[in-house]
Amino acid sequence: MDTPASLPIIASADGPSPLHAIKRQSLWLLLAFFLAISSLAGYNLLEKQAEQEQARQIHAWTEIGIEISQVVHELQKERGLSSGYIASGGQRFAAVLESQYHLTDSAVERLYDVQQRNPATATGTALAQAVERFQGLSRLRDGVTDLHLAREAVVDRYTEIISPLFEHLLASVSVGRDGWIYRQQMAFLYFLQTKEMAGQERALVTAMLSARDFGAMRMAAFHRIKAVEQDRHEKFLQLSDGETQAAYGRLGTAPYVAEAERIRRLLIAVAASQEPPHIRYSAEQWFDLASRYIDALGEFERGLSQRLLASSQRLEEQARWALLLNTLAVLASFSLAAMLLVRLWRGKEVAEQNLNLAAKVFDHSVEAIIIADADVRILEVNQAFTRINGYSREEVLGQHPRLLQSGRHDHGFYTAMWEKIWRTGSWEGEVWNRRKSGDIYPALLSIVAVKDRKGAISHYIAMTVDLTQYKEAEALLEQLRTFDPLTGLPNREAWHSAVDQAVVSARRSDGRFALLEVDLDRFKVINESLGLAAGDQVLLAAAEILKRLLRRHDVAARSGGDRFSMLLPDMGDARDIGAFCERLLAAFAVPIEVHGQPLHLSVSIGAVLYPADGDNTGTLVQNAESALYRAKEDGRACYKFYSAEMNAATSRLLVLEQMLRQALERDEFSVVYQPQVDAGSKRLVGVEALLRWRNPELGMISPVQFIPIAEATGLILPIGAWVLAQSCRQARLWREQFGVDVPVAVNLSARQFRHEGLMQTVERVLVENDLPAHLLELEITEGLLLHDPQGAAAILERLRQRGITVALDDFGTGYSSLAYLKTLPLDRLKLDRAFVKDLPDNASDRAIACAIIALGHNLDLQILAEGVETGAQGEFLEQAGCHVFQGYLYGRPMTPAELEAAVEQGALAIVEGQSPALPRPQDSVDIEAAGAVGIVADARQLIADVAQQAAADRDAVPGLDLPAVGAGDDVH
Repeated sequence: MDTPASLPIIASADGPSPLHAIKRQSLWLLLAFFLAISSLAGYNLLEKQAEQEQARQIHAWTEIGIEISQVVHELQKERGLSSGYIASGGQRFAAVLESQYHLTDSAVERLYDVQQRNPATATGTALAQAVERFQGLSRLRDGVTDLHLAREAVVDRYTEIISPLFEHLLASVSVGRDGWIYRQQMAFLYFLQTKEMAGQERALVTAMLSARDFGAMRMAAFHRIKAVEQDRHEKFLQLSDGETQAAYGRLGTAPYVAEAERIRRLLIAVAASQEPPHIRYSAEQWFDLASRYIDALGEFERGLSQRLLASSQRLEEQARWALLLNTLAVLASFSLAAMLLVRLWRGKEVAEQNLNLAAKVFDHSVEAIIIADADVRILEVNQAFTRINGYSREEVLGQHPRLLQSGRHDHGFYTAMWEKIWRTGSWEGEVWNRRKSGDIYPALLSIVAVKDRKGAISHYIAMTVDLTQYKEAEALLEQLRTFDPLTGLPNREAWHSAVDQAVVSARRSDGRFALLEVDLDRFKVINESLGLAAGDQVLLAAAEILKRLLRRHDVAARSGGDRFSMLLPDMGDARDIGAFCERLLAAFAVPIEVHGQPLHLSVSIGAVLYPADGDNTGTLVQNAESALYRAKEDGRACYKFYSAEMNAATSRLLVLEQMLRQALERDEFSVVYQPQVDAGSKRLVGVEALLRWRNPELGMISPVQFIPIAEATGLILPIGAWVLAQSCRQARLWREQFGVDVPVAVNLSARQFRHEGLMQTVERVLVENDLPAHLLELEITEGLLLHDPQGAAAILERLRQRGITVALDDFGTGYSSLAYLKTLPLDRLKLDRAFVKDLPDNASDRAIACAIIALGHNLDLQILAEGVETGAQGEFLEQAGCHVFQGYLYGRPMTPAELEAAVEQGALAIVEGQSPALPRPQDSVDIEAAGAVGIVADARQLIADVAQQAAADRDAVPGLDLPAVGAGDDVH
């Protein structure tokens, strides 16, 4: 297609500037300028490459210098130790010398690694020659160990290995002869030489003290070493900055420096004296002082090396950035020159391509474009216009765009549109247009006025986007936002809107209505067992059931997951609502067929009334959910009306849970201990640990309230571990204070018992508190054993092998399986207070108590009775064969201080010496001696009945798992 005639007209409105020719000539001048800049940048680039290579050499020198300093440090120590070893005839420094060999070898290996990383550099090549001397280090060590070498020869050999390293550093430092980095390199090198002289001094003095030889030759060597050290020290200070000098000066203030100087002066004095040497310092003392000073120099050296390394890295980084910037400058210069050249040669072609591109964009745009003249007569249209509106190009040329008017907009609409175009030069908005076929469609229209050089409007350009598909998609999105795509019922958002409208309407008319929350019971089981597709079929079937039960104005919605909600307008009588709920329950009682398989489904329903149960949507929905949860708690397949107590109980549980999460951090828990006394001697033989919680806001909170919450949320694990640690710590303290063992019994919750880290926790607590295992007793309930008898038996066996006592609490109050009991590794049965409180007056309690005691005796178990509050109870239980008592008769739960006071005041007698083992049961019990012949007969009959019933239960219901209902003095 040819370029539309209108496009040149529009372009001519912004015709070429008079300065266009001048700008074109300027491009040649800019080209010459950028070529000159590129040449200069290229020359500078070569210089920056050289600077970067120099910086890289400095960095390599620094890295190698650091590793050389470490090797020298270790060789110096090895030299000093070898000198002392030979001087003492092998009597000293043998063990430490062997350890030093490994340190030296490690430093040499690191130096080899650095040298291999820099093989091509000047430093790497020279270093390869210097490190060849390390090959003779093994032979030198053999000579030292076998005492085949003289001390002076050994020192010289080590010095011959060290000296080339310094010579290498000095020879290769030339790579940094310019600027501040050179001063740092030389200062570092002089410091290493100063440290080397200190190492030679250490070796010489060590040998002098080891051999007690302070002759003239050795003293001459000593003075020579000190002179060289002083010279290197002064040169180091001359090249160092003020901060480094100050830090170096602080090294001389250490006490061991003064002590070492004292030894030097003493050596000089002894050498000058004609008397036999009398010096109280040993070679080891001097070596230790000298090594501490040299180690301090080593620490200082590491600081110097790090600063030098940082300086070299900074220098290399600066060189790298300079090279990068120069490279970019060269590239930019050449790029700009190339761009200018291309623009000069292709200016005309680019202009023609742009015009052709504009024509293509105009012709193939998805928007319908109209170009009109100043009289609003159509000059040109594109293909999108003919496709959208149905008119051909020839039909509309010369026509007014009003032929597209739909008739939906009045005269005022168009008047306002043109006024804005004349005022601002453009207009944009939604309009309704009419196609040639007569169909009306929504469109987004934008009009722009094109002005000539004089500011007069010469053309109008109108662009139109067909919004038909957008409107349809918007309607579909609105449908998706409002309705559940699976069931076709309103979704949660639409449901809340419907309830809002119902509330507003009821307020105006003083009306009433009901809300129902309906939940499919055990829907998760269907999803997990039959798959998500089957779950979707169940949801569809449930939705159909709800739709069949709806009245004309009722609303049902899927509020999420397996939850449905129902709005029942004009239903305010509880009896009517109850009848509707019954119909709903009955409808779901009929099996639903899914994939050819009948499924029995039930629902739980929560109901609320407006305005009795809430006067706004949020309150009504929340209360309906509370009623629903109560229905599920009461066994499901039922309906519950809301009551205020539901929210109160829920709110209290939430508050307790939040406070419980912070209780450990705020130190609100405490442990009290209830005494356990021997039935015969009435002496203290143990305690039971009981948890207490005092909250600053709620005061003392019963364990019956917070333990179930802790168990459900998992907080029982950290709380239980804390109680276990506190109890073991207290048992250890009492053992130290009383001089006797006071075992402590701690209850285990179901979650603790089944947690995989139980044994690790118990072991850790025993070790941390240094408590013997036999002083810890762990109490469990029957319910923990029935869920997994084999797993429970394995855990109990591991506890008993560790030496921990295991007690079965609340025995007889739940499902007591004698088959499990006889196979479980237990030490003690605890007779629950439910069977103790009415003793000895209640005949049934007497029979049960005697039966349990007799059962424990026959199973070789110890028996502890809980809740002993009267002397008559204690006397009966003692005569019946009970071993240990626990109850208010012998002491309420006490704090550690209260229990200690009771022991000191004699209220609680304590066993002298080690705590005796609890009485072991005899093979036979003389119950007649207790005057209870009839009771024994009843007990034996009861044991037989219980055993027979247990066997029947086990055979009739394999794997029967019933929860135990615990009762006791307290709850942990």
